[in-house]
Amino acid sequence: MSLGAAVYVEGWVAEQPLLPFDVFRIPYMRPFILGLLFTYGTLGIFLLYATLYMQEVLNLNPMLTVAWYVPMAIGGCLLATLGGLILHRIPAIVLMLITGLAIIIDSLLFALAPPNANYWAWFFPSVICATVSVDLIFNVANIFLSTSMPARQQGLAGALANVIPQFAIALMLGFADIVVTGTAGQGQRQSYRNAFWLELACGATALVIFMGFVRIERAKSDYTADEKEERRQEEIA
Repeated sequence: MSLGAAVYVEGWVAEQPLLPFDVFRIPYMRPFILGLLFTYGTLGIFLLYATLYMQEVLNLNPMLTVAWYVPMAIGGCLLATLGGLILHRIPAIVLMLITGLAIIIDSLLFALAPPNANYWAWFFPSVICATVSVDLIFNVANIFLSTSMPARQQGLAGALANVIPQFAIALMLGFADIVVTGTAGQGQRQSYRNAFWLELACGATALVIFMGFVRIERAKSDYTADEKEERRQEEIA
C-alpha cells in the first residue's frame, strides 16, 4: 500500500518528483530495470542462505565461513577494477548472458550439493559465480544508466544505480523467507535448498528478460544524451 501510494504521488501529484516517469521512456529502460530487480535480488538470497547453510547445515565455525567467502571478495575487487576494460571489449548482451548463467550455476551448486560435498568441487565455483554475476551486471547498469540520461539527471542515474540493488535485495529476501518458512517441515537443510531454487528461478527470469527484451551496445566513446538530443533537434529543424 505504501509503495502504491508513493507511485501515485510521484506520478500524478508531485510537481518535481524524485523519479520522473519520463526516465522509463528511455529505450529498454523498463525491461532492464525489471531484470535488475531479479538479478540483484539473488545476491541477498545467496549471501544470507549460503551463510546459514554453511554454519547450520555444514557446521562450519565463523572464521572458516569467512575463509570460504574470500574468493568472492577477491573476485569482486578484480571485476570492479577491470570492469571498464571488459565493457569496452565485450558486448553488454554477452555480459548479461554470463550474469544469468552464473546465477543459475551458483544456485544449482548449493541446491544439489550432497551432505559430504567437497568445497573445491561445489562451493568454491558457486562463490565465484555469485560474484561474477553481480559485479558484471553492476558495471553494465552503471554505464547504461549514466549514458542514457542527460547531464541534469546524472544524480538521478547514480541514485537509481544505488537504490535498485537495495530494493531488490529487500524484496527477494522477503520471498525467500516465505519459501524457507513455508517448507520448514521438510527439514532445515531442504528448506535452505529451496531458497536456492528460488534464486535459480530469479536468475532464469532475469536471463529471459535480458535476452528477450534488452539491447545495449558495448561501451564506447559516443555522444552524450544531451548531444544526441541536440542533434535530433537540429535534424528536425
